[in-house]
Amino acid sequence: MNKGAVIYVARLLAERFIAAGLFWIAAGSFDLRSGIFFSVYVLVALVSVIIIYRKNPETLKERGKVKTNSPGWDKILLLIFWLSAFFVVYYAAGKTVPLGMEIEFDFIAGMAIYLASAVITVKAMLENTFLESTARLQTDRNQKVIETGPYSVVRHPTYSAVLMWCVAVRCIFPSAEVLILAFAISAVIIIRTKLEDEMLLKGLSGYEEYSKKVKYRLIPFIW
Repeated sequence: MNKGAVIYVARLLAERFIAAGLFWIAAGSFDLRSGIFFSVYVLVALVSVIIIYRKNPETLKERGKVKTNSPGWDKILLLIFWLSAFFVVYYAAGKTVPLGMEIEFDFIAGMAIYLASAVITVKAMLENTFLESTARLQTDRNQKVIETGPYSVVRHPTYSAVLMWCVAVRCIFPSAEVLILAFAISAVIIIRTKLEDEMLLKGLSGYEEYSKKVKYRLIPFIW
């Protein structure tokens, strides 16, 4: 496996184990709901990288990059998103969600939405070799517009998947603090989508034409 892909996979798994650890530290223990979620959370990461590596290893390699020439706004928003979505929200869930809650409709719905968001993310990564972790114009890689798969529905499907995850995490961990964080993460993603879309419209050949065919950035028929 390429060094960049190894770095990305290691980082992905480490983030998930740290998230589970933060929840456990905050809550003092796991219960059935959190145990199921974090088990699936790690399993989905493993299955996803195996599928992507077999079909499109270049994407994993490029996502392993830590430093790129992305604009300043992207570095700030990405840092806020990374800390909030991978760590802070799970610590907050451990602190505020009572252990021992029943497995009811909200949890089942949340898990279904989470799995759907993971499927969309994997499909986008299989289609788009230019799907790096940072937002930039990839002139060094002869970047081109991708119009297939989920990109035929919305222009930023991985960000759409993050919005779905925000809904899912609130259903799985129902507390006011998690809801506030989910709204904050959603706001960061919406701002990042707007700025990235403007950057691509100005700098990526063919993107303006693509934006006329696929009109919605994140949510079909809305925006």
